[in-house]
Order: sequence, then structure tokens, then C-alpha cells
Amino acid sequence: MSRSAMIFAGVLLATGCERGATAPGSSSTTAAASGGEHGAQPPAAAAPATAQPAPRASAPDAAADAEHQSAAPEASGAPRIDEIRKKYAEIQADKGLQTNELRMACPGGEGRAEVQLHQKNGAVSKAVLKDIAAGDAGSTYQFYYDNGRLIFALNDAFPFGEPAKTRLLQRRYYYHQGSPILCMRKSVEGPSDKVEALLNQAPNEPVDCSFAPKVERLASLVQKGAAGMDELKKQLCPQPPRQTGR
Repeated sequence: MSRSAMIFAGVLLATGCERGATAPGSSSTTAAASGGEHGAQPPAAAAPATAQPAPRASAPDAAADAEHQSAAPEASGAPRIDEIRKKYAEIQADKGLQTNELRMACPGGEGRAEVQLHQKNGAVSKAVLKDIAAGDAGSTYQFYYDNGRLIFALNDAFPFGEPAKTRLLQRRYYYHQGSPILCMRKSVEGPSDKVEALLNQAPNEPVDCSFAPKVERLASLVQKGAAGMDELKKQLCPQPPRQTGR
């Protein structure tokens, strides 16, 4: 199976259990992933309708306070969710963050990854991971950290489909002390020149957090910078088929 097909299948699988930017609790735009399925409030992301748009800052969505399945489900207006949004806003407003960029290529031209680390006093506050498969399919993750811990992740699938009918998928994950406490998604399909606006207007849907541990592992590897790139390659690049003896 080609890497693009793997990405497409992974995205569709994750929707059963998120490129643009919006706050962790809003449906307006301001700012997911090979192998799987990111005012004071963080924005909800909306991806441009072209493959590989530059990632924009996006925040957790505050619109969904319905019941959902997770290790510790919380309503979007719960105090811990509000604290995450507040911290997100602080990171987005911080103009003193230093940026460091890293790149990684998969063997055989089967894709690549780009990482941006936004640091303050040596600590990573925000990281952006762009996972690009062969043929430009893939997704973008935005990770936000507080005192070394992941608190919010935004995952936007690259646009895919014909220009006349493009699909955008966005997922957001909130974490508290290493566990997911709120997971949401939105998905739209329409003309390429209108799909981003449609995503901004789409309702947020609570979903189960079965993919949240995978997102947290990626966030942990990216946070390590150069020291985590070899392991990140294992997570993102297609693995060669195992040799079986007769």
C-alpha cells in the first residue's frame, strides 16, 4: 500500500473513534497524521484548501459540552478546560519565543516531516509537526506544553479530494496530567474555495479519545528535538515488510 493510501486510511479510521487555527473553545478560525488519526480561548483550526498550507495557530474548541468517552470526560466549560485555554492564549501571545526547525526524510522517498519548536528559556512551549507523505498527503499537529507536559494538541488533515470537492478534517485533544480529558472533531466537504469557511461554521462533535495516547507519544518525541528524530522516523515512516522464513 502506498504512503498516501496509508494516510487516507488512517484519517478515515481516526474519525470513527483534525489544518487551520482556532481557539480551544471557539468555532472561529485563527491558525492530523500519518499513522493515525491541536481572545483568551485557543482557536479551532481550519485548513486551507491546498495541499501543504502553512500551519496556523489554532486553539481548542469551546463549543462542545456534550458527553463523550475518555479517561476523564469533562465538559468544554469545565475549570480545567478553561485553564488550558488560558495557557494556550498566553503561549500564542508570547512574542519572545525562539524558533528552531528540524527536518526528517523517510527512506526511499516515502515521505518527510518538518518540525518547528517554539522555546522559552530552553523549554518548549509549542511545537508544530508537519507529516508529509509521498504525493503531499498527510497532516499537521500543533502541540502546546505547560511545565513540560502536553496540555493541548490540534490535528488537521491536509485537504484531499478533487478541487470541486475537498474534504477537511480537524481534531482537538485536551490533556491533564498526561491523560486526555476532552476530545473533539469537525469535518466538512465542499468546493475548495469554500471549504475553509464551511469548517469554521461546522459544529464541534465530541469523540472518544482512543487516538489521544498516540498523539501524546508524538508530542513527547517532537519535544525532544534532535534527540527524538530517530524514534519519530520510526513512528511516521512506512516500515518495510517483515521477512518470513519458510
